[in-house]
Amino acid sequence: MPVRGHVGSDYERLRPEFRVIQDPYSGTDVMIVPPITPDVSLIHGLAADEDGNVLTEEKEDDFVLAPASRAVIASAERIVSHDELRRLPYGLLVPGIHVTAVVHVPGGAHPTPVRDCYRLDEPHLLEYIEAARSDAAFKPYLDRYVLEPPDHAGYLERVGLRPPA
Repeated sequence: MPVRGHVGSDYERLRPEFRVIQDPYSGTDVMIVPPITPDVSLIHGLAADEDGNVLTEEKEDDFVLAPASRAVIASAERIVSHDELRRLPYGLLVPGIHVTAVVHVPGGAHPTPVRDCYRLDEPHLLEYIEAARSDAAFKPYLDRYVLEPPDHAGYLERVGLRPPA
């Protein structure tokens, strides 16, 4: 798959399977990357319907990831009718044929943002980045946010997120 914007970056050195070739149409250099085939992909959508169609953010690559995956588990902020999903004003649709299961999980993308639902939780992301620097620092993070909350609602309460119903 051609990927624009990475020619001349460290990807050329760090990822030998990525190649730079000349685009036969424009004559400019373009990086090409080999296909991926994940066993399972987890995606989060703005909304999903009962047929497994998932509306995702335009800036995400879920619409590319889903068809490449052997199985896709999609969480969604809302479960809506097929007609309502089609009327939503923005987003890219991942067709249900590529989705194995859909789960209603408001707040499921935290600490990253979801348009019209909640913002980026920058302090939480910075806490995660700091904790991820060592196993010793990461254990308390895992305890606090993964192991101690009894469920997802407990996690949301711990981080102070109240997503729209």
